[in-house]
Amino acid sequence: MKDGLLQVYTGDGKGKTTAAFGLAFRAYGRGFKVAVVQFMKTWITGEVQLAETLENFHVKRIDTSPKFTWEMNEAELEELRLEIRKGFEYVRNLVKENKYDLLVLDEINHIIIKEFVSKEEILEFIDSKPDTLEIVMTGRNAPDWLMEKADLVTEMKCIKHPFEKGIPARVGIEK
Repeated sequence: MKDGLLQVYTGDGKGKTTAAFGLAFRAYGRGFKVAVVQFMKTWITGEVQLAETLENFHVKRIDTSPKFTWEMNEAELEELRLEIRKGFEYVRNLVKENKYDLLVLDEINHIIIKEFVSKEEILEFIDSKPDTLEIVMTGRNAPDWLMEKADLVTEMKCIKHPFEKGIPARVGIEK
């Protein structure tokens, strides 16, 4: 691929990760080498299970707590911050290797909003990417500066969700 762009999938609606994986599988089907790095995800999903069976489709989950950040005490938040920092360094090194055509950074918007990684670090990272690398960044509440920097921004808007009726995430549909 000649011109790698920056895509952002954000919003309060369901489907950001699913859309990113859909694009990743499409790219893979066209011979691209794909890497997906997930932050803040702990449960096993069908997308990850499938991706792990594919050659030249790299998946890395940054180990994080099964708790939501608002449920964590200060010590747990500090431990999470250290894991996220290691994970971001892993992403930087992955990009330096320059062996992927598409990189999905799932839930990175959350770690930006929580200031686990600074605006300056993210901008430097984006600016230093190889011209041929397409990057997709997902997560709620993408900051305005990131959306301005992006070449494509898609907002998923929640109109109605089964969780509102007490229906939990279902295997094969939501996870």
